[in-house]
Amino acid sequence: MTLVPPGTTRRRPTEQEAIALELVSALLMFIGLVAFGYLFYAVTTNDDIRTATQGPTIPGIGVEVVKIEPTSDAEQPYFELRPVPNGPAAASGVLRGDRLTLIDDTEITPDMSIEQVRALIAEEVTPPGGDDFVINIGFARPQADGSLQPATRSVPKNVAPVFIIAFLQNFGIVIPLLLIVLGAVIFRLGTRLRRYDIVAARWSLVVLLWLMVGLVVVAIRNFWVDGKGGFITDQPFNVGNGLGSALPPLLAIIPLAIASRWLSGAVNDLFVGDETLTSRNTRFAWSLLVPTLAVLILVAGQPLEQTFITSLTDDEFSVSRPVQFVAFENYSNLLSVQLVLVNCQRDDEGACARTPNGSIIWERSSIETEEAQRLRELSSAERRGFVRFQEVSTTPLASGTGLRILGRDPTFLNALGNTIYFTVVAVTLELLLGLIIALVVNSNFRGRGLMRAAMLVPWSIPTVVSAVLWQTMMRPDQTGIFNRLLMDLGLISQPQQWFANTGPWMASIIAVDVWKTAPFMALLLLAGLQVIPGEVYEAASVDGAGKLRQFFSVTLPLLRPTIAVALIFRTLDSLRVFDVFQVLLDTRRPSMATYNYDRLVAGRLAGYASAVGVLIFILILVFTVMYVRIVRIEQE
Repeated sequence: MTLVPPGTTRRRPTEQEAIALELVSALLMFIGLVAFGYLFYAVTTNDDIRTATQGPTIPGIGVEVVKIEPTSDAEQPYFELRPVPNGPAAASGVLRGDRLTLIDDTEITPDMSIEQVRALIAEEVTPPGGDDFVINIGFARPQADGSLQPATRSVPKNVAPVFIIAFLQNFGIVIPLLLIVLGAVIFRLGTRLRRYDIVAARWSLVVLLWLMVGLVVVAIRNFWVDGKGGFITDQPFNVGNGLGSALPPLLAIIPLAIASRWLSGAVNDLFVGDETLTSRNTRFAWSLLVPTLAVLILVAGQPLEQTFITSLTDDEFSVSRPVQFVAFENYSNLLSVQLVLVNCQRDDEGACARTPNGSIIWERSSIETEEAQRLRELSSAERRGFVRFQEVSTTPLASGTGLRILGRDPTFLNALGNTIYFTVVAVTLELLLGLIIALVVNSNFRGRGLMRAAMLVPWSIPTVVSAVLWQTMMRPDQTGIFNRLLMDLGLISQPQQWFANTGPWMASIIAVDVWKTAPFMALLLLAGLQVIPGEVYEAASVDGAGKLRQFFSVTLPLLRPTIAVALIFRTLDSLRVFDVFQVLLDTRRPSMATYNYDRLVAGRLAGYASAVGVLIFILILVFTVMYVRIVRIEQE
């Protein structure tokens, strides 16, 4: 029984109340232990985890080889295949009685021993790093007329997954952490409840409430899924199965409801302590946030978590090999950067040599020379896994030297630079033009409504359509509208290559994006301008402030939250810009999003592309936090 020191409660509890408190406290501690126990039980009974720790039930390709000795001198011995039921060989079409003739590139001859053939099937000498995890088998299949029909099959090897991959793919990161944290919190609440702590008692009421709500949700889910045989199936609904699955969580609500009812009636009589207003507000806020957090975890958290988990692997599409855990190797290849000084090549006159288009010809850096030599010394198998540093860009410095940026993935680093440069310049121009447009349409003049409707026309056009229209107008010959117009005005003497690699391609796509999205920025800012009271401007005029002073002292400070929201929206779109780069430029000048698409679709590198996606998310998060901090929107 709980000991009650004198003066620690508002009144001394009766023996029945002390027993009830012990039961409620024990219930909470039991729930906390159940969270740990459930996680342990789920991990130990998972089939993939069991396979990762104990090996596959059918290892290898699941086939036995038996050497059949001839019954007469006219026949030769042969090796008969006997696939294990439900194994990879049986699933690939190998039948019992097929006569083995070829394993990969090795021909099976009658003079070979059974040990040699089984060693070839098992590929015992193949290192894991060089294994393709597929064995090509050639065999002769006996026919009804006694003839032998040749056939081949590519049989994938049944290999156990790595433990950490099996764990992450089945349980993820968020759910185990939530179970551990919630289990520890609930267990601690149970221990604090025995000390008659009023803060712990009120938090326990919140926990019990949401546990009951969660059990109701689980009961509804079990009733539908088990009754229907899945979320979406054509099976008739089985009420018996649904009720049988929904009944256990519903019965688990009963002790929680009893504990909650008793605790809510005794909290003001038995429990003592000082609860601050901040503690009450925190508890109320968490009570309101629980549904939102649950939806965020299901809708946004789990897809992002799975993307991050995939980025820690070398997963590829359309390959039979198992996924390997590479930790942060993908991120290392994407973000590895080195800065080196290089010298230019000299011509006969001692000046820096240049290409026909005027670019300086640079020598190789010491790092590039060393890695090229190392690459020549590697075997063909080692070269496949070797990623060397390559030139990203070289910036000329004084005295014929240059600063060279080297990276293991120069295309990604260029995509990162393109995206950041595009975002900073485009969003800045859109903010300035949008603010000017918003100030104009916010003033009173005839035709203001028509002007507001017309300014949204560029924004209403789909981005791909507007990009194609601009591509037509900015053709690199005299048929392009811009080239024809500028040549007629005498501003240029020959057609301009707007989107060529040697032309102003970045300025061109920024202009295309600004033309389309500046009206959207103006619309957001216009909404902020219209909520500024007119009395503020009247008071400023009475104080002698002119229009310019009113803009900087009244309009901009009051418009600051709206500017922050507009910047967040536009920066988010610009950092994941895809369609403008995809339509107007080639794959050698990508944005981060187009490079992500190229690695995922063309390269089929799911793990590598997932790492690019995670970096895009991190970059967006950094810009969002930066805007919130700079504009101080949290203080509004």
